[in-house]
Amino acid sequence: MERSRFEPSARNLPVQKRAREKYELILRETCCLLEETGFVGLSTREIARRANCNIATIYRYFGGVNDIIMALGEPFFSGISALFDHMISQIAGGESLESAFEFFMETFTNELSQNQWALHAEAGILTDKNLIAWNSQFMAKIEGRLTGVLAIAGVNGSTAELEVISFRLIRHWKTYMRTLVEYDDIEDALWLQQDTVRTSLALVDAPLT
Repeated sequence: MERSRFEPSARNLPVQKRAREKYELILRETCCLLEETGFVGLSTREIARRANCNIATIYRYFGGVNDIIMALGEPFFSGISALFDHMISQIAGGESLESAFEFFMETFTNELSQNQWALHAEAGILTDKNLIAWNSQFMAKIEGRLTGVLAIAGVNGSTAELEVISFRLIRHWKTYMRTLVEYDDIEDALWLQQDTVRTSLALVDAPLT
């Protein structure tokens, strides 16, 4: 899952080795810039300077800053989906939904601690309508996967009801992710991670009306 954070999006992936290396460097420098200055500090000019290339090179592969964020975000969300596969295996093996939630939150938090650029990218997504629309599409896909996890866990309810629970859980986890931006050391937020697991279980059992 760690490697996927820097894996270039296949849509514009260069074939030649040197071009591929430059593409990957652009993504890495964007991640570093996000961690240092936040989303507001992103610009194609600064990314090009740090990647030691001209702006034309940036636009050869990306439509702009938003497109770079999307290239970073697509494999990130694929990694989240892979966590759901592991949760399904846990539950199928007899573990509780609580254990699956604990695994998800611990792994998710560890990933974010190693890739804090994602926290700042998330904050930026909230400020741009095009990124919001793109993000909503991924959220819908993830909600569908989580609905399957809940069904296998034996959570009572129709498919439509499980979809509502998934919607609530994903929004709760997104709030958790956004809150982590406030911490210089994510380990200081261990209490919040544990609280998020407890609240997630409460959301599963909460009335839908």
